[in-house]
Amino acid sequence: MHRVRGRTVRAGAESRYDDCARALEVAADGDSDALAAGKLVEALRALCQDLEVPTPQAHGIDKDEWFRLLPLMAEQALASGSPANNPVVPTVDEIQDLYAQIYA
Repeated sequence: MHRVRGRTVRAGAESRYDDCARALEVAADGDSDALAAGKLVEALRALCQDLEVPTPQAHGIDKDEWFRLLPLMAEQALASGSPANNPVVPTVDEIQDLYAQIYA
């Protein structure tokens, strides 16, 4: 499994990440789904670094306030429908965990 900012590419979802990796030409045709998924994760990580994508902390968001609002933010994320666009739809707890990991 590979992690994207703390998230794991779950078994069974690798083929969808594989498709993206090949479309972006970061994986070779002979790469396994798992290897291609890992290459996509690394390409996305590098892109975030290149673009200097800031963290919530870098935006000056108070840590205590951020963590206090995690449950609400996770519920709102699911209610928006956006998580359904992912290869695996995360649970509220997984979204909260992701938000906690990206704070700093």
